Amino acid sequence: MSRRRSKSSVQRYHDRVASRYDASYDDAYWQWHDSLTWDHIKPHLPPESHACVLDLGCGTGKWAARLLQAGYAVTCVDISGAMVEQARKKLGALAGAERASFVQADLVDLSELPTDHFRLALALGDPIGCTSAPGRALKEIRKRLVDGGVLIATFDNRLSAVDYYLQQGDPRALEAFLRTGKTRWLTKDKEERFEIHTYTPLQVRKLLESVGFEIVGLIGKTVLPMRHHRALLDTSQRRRHWAKIEKSLCRDQAAIGRASHLQVVARVR
Repeated sequence: MSRRRSKSSVQRYHDRVASRYDASYDDAYWQWHDSLTWDHIKPHLPPESHACVLDLGCGTGKWAARLLQAGYAVTCVDISGAMVEQARKKLGALAGAERASFVQADLVDLSELPTDHFRLALALGDPIGCTSAPGRALKEIRKRLVDGGVLIATFDNRLSAVDYYLQQGDPRALEAFLRTGKTRWLTKDKEERFEIHTYTPLQVRKLLESVGFEIVGLIGKTVLPMRHHRALLDTSQRRRHWAKIEKSLCRDQAAIGRASHLQVVARVR
């Protein structure tokens, strides 16, 4: 999942991994995960042919490619110039490539984009929570959407990180994390580590509502911890079976808390 914040950390990390990023997410688990993600996106796609849509934190253009193939005019945005170039190459090889445009920008400053213009914005891979100011980023996104425009975004679930802090055996660190919701993306190079803002389901709702969105839907993704059980996804039949179970759980308010991420659908009020 493409994460980002400042040029000194987030951009540096993503510039370094951009050329091999897709290979890191090319297995049965991610096929299963991405299929679920797209199934939850499809009901909210604009009905208008060639509507203008945004892919924020676009990474290598995985979701932008799907949107382009669905007929939309897609603007890809990422803080990493190397990621933007990967997306440019990927979409350039597709039919309708002339409908794609590319912008290198931090989500807290989308001034290069027109206001009141886009019908849909995707922010998948938790890019909002990896900015320096998630609330400011959401305000910037809202300005770019038309009235009634839809944002589909993912956020790191604060509750899912508790096990990590327990494994460290440091109660003060866990207390601080639960109080602030801030943790760090761990890489071998300490200079590439960047802050991540995490949220509980209730906090995500409050954050979006505070900047003028209304919540249309919220799911946990994924409730089933299949990334730790990849062998169970070795055939298409088994992937479908596990997906059916996942879909029966992902909207259950009691089950969402155990999911690693929160995927929210919000509409401009």
